[in-house]
Amino acid sequence: MTLMSKGGRCQGLPKMIAVIGGKHSGKTTIIEHLITELKSRSYTVGAIKEMVRIPTLDTPATETERYRNAGAEVIVAVPREETVVFIKKRLNVREILPFLAGLDYVVLEDFEREQTLPKIIAAKTADEVKSYLDESVIAVSGLITESGVETKKATAFSVPVFRILTQTREIADLVVKEAVTCGDP
Repeated sequence: MTLMSKGGRCQGLPKMIAVIGGKHSGKTTIIEHLITELKSRSYTVGAIKEMVRIPTLDTPATETERYRNAGAEVIVAVPREETVVFIKKRLNVREILPFLAGLDYVVLEDFEREQTLPKIIAAKTADEVKSYLDESVIAVSGLITESGVETKKATAFSVPVFRILTQTREIADLVVKEAVTCGDP
């Protein structure tokens, strides 16, 4: 699937990269460090987290849930420090992108099925790297770098392996080079 906006134009939409991997593999740490590094370079950055295990973030027995149950398709909650938009259907990345127009980069957590996005694998072992490896993978990081043996095994896949805690700048350089707009390689 190509993530094109209407009319085939992607102008004004952010460049994207996905961080994929198993549970507790270091995805969030990689994303935090990437965001911090990209922000230090004066880029504007957003994040999208795929949360397939939970049905909704809306709090039960609140007004917003009551509006949803009554049939509202979009609900906007505006507390003091943020704005939250609840849309009563799951949107794909293509449908979410217009909300992020104007940002320079968006880092996605998970979204393994988005085949046109370059990906960084967060892994604990070389076997885990292998299970996620395909032509969209540009790097490996995560807890795997805490084991010299597993890191060495992972280098056999001919994909660069980065220790995010000490090589944030290098992995961010790769993101700047490889991230795509609208999923077009």
